[in-house]
Amino acid sequence: MEELRGSILILQIGKPTAVTNVILAALIKRALNFDCVEEIYGCIGGVSKLLNEQFVDLAGQQQKNIANLIGTPGAALKSIPCDNTEVVKVIEVLQKNNIRYLFVIGDESSIGICKEINRFVQESRYEMRIMFIPTSDRNRLQLTDHCLGYGSMAKHLALIAKSVITNIQSTQTSGAITILELKGCDDEWLISSLALARLRKDSADAPHLLILSNFDEGTFVKNVHQTIRNDGNCVIVLGDKLIHSKKENPATHGVAEYIKFISKANFDVQIDLISLHDWALTSCMTLSEVDVIESELCAQKALDLAITGGISGKMITLLRTDGSKYSAEANCVDFENISDRKKEFPESWYVYENMALDISFFKYAMPLIAGEVKCTYENGLPSFARLK
Repeated sequence: MEELRGSILILQIGKPTAVTNVILAALIKRALNFDCVEEIYGCIGGVSKLLNEQFVDLAGQQQKNIANLIGTPGAALKSIPCDNTEVVKVIEVLQKNNIRYLFVIGDESSIGICKEINRFVQESRYEMRIMFIPTSDRNRLQLTDHCLGYGSMAKHLALIAKSVITNIQSTQTSGAITILELKGCDDEWLISSLALARLRKDSADAPHLLILSNFDEGTFVKNVHQTIRNDGNCVIVLGDKLIHSKKENPATHGVAEYIKFISKANFDVQIDLISLHDWALTSCMTLSEVDVIESELCAQKALDLAITGGISGKMITLLRTDGSKYSAEANCVDFENISDRKKEFPESWYVYENMALDISFFKYAMPLIAGEVKCTYENGLPSFARLK
């Protein structure tokens, strides 16, 4: 397929993840290697600002600034939710600026606008190629083994849990109960990430119990009793989701408060309730090296497919390869095959009777949080990028 000579436009749409800017940096650096690419633009403010042509010259940025995108939180191009922008006018702007390649970095809410733009491009017969590189720290997109950004969020949450638990256990009396709540979260993928703080080789390590679904008071009390007897204390992790086994939700004052109430009614021990509020603010210090490597892999795949392969209308996916050592390959699926349904947490991974996660979850998630990323520091603090 013939390469199209023209410019690249990159958009960041939806909720950013820890690797949203990693993907941006990888697209910029790797796009410079293609002779057919004339300019590399970014649109400040997403699709809604396209009509105003609020472009920034990404190819003209200092190399240091591009490098500092790795570890810079948020979206350097200022991600703004899609509005009712008329797509036909967007196409006119793209044609006017000779945009031949459009790369969208976004979450599950972004796929709709990608489909719409792709449809209008096809109808207009304007030669342009569109690729969607999805990120979701909640791991919500289907047709991919995992979403870019999830590994870094899981690593971030596991670090918070490990730090908080270690600190509070240093002041607790024997037999104490700790309830660690992920405030405002009802997502099984994220709540389960807290369990990664546990050292699997140490059965007495915390957190001990996890509340995901089908809660039953009798099962809960039995597991707490057993955990305190075996390990000397009990750490419980949960979010805002609790489904009673009788299909009722008795947690009228919040899930954590309800669990604390049950604990007080059944155990005469020290009970601590810790609520994590700003847990979603990921840090460059908890970037997963695997997450960064796979983000760069997906960016390269998107460029190769669009420019060299002449392919358009695809979402980049990750497929886990067979073998004892973890690895993943970048692939793609058609826009039209992408479902609006979120990726469900496998029920078989949660052992209801023990209120714990099956080893399958740890085999799935542990490789995704592996490795550390060294970011640039200045005056003792991380140096974040600012696009000019």
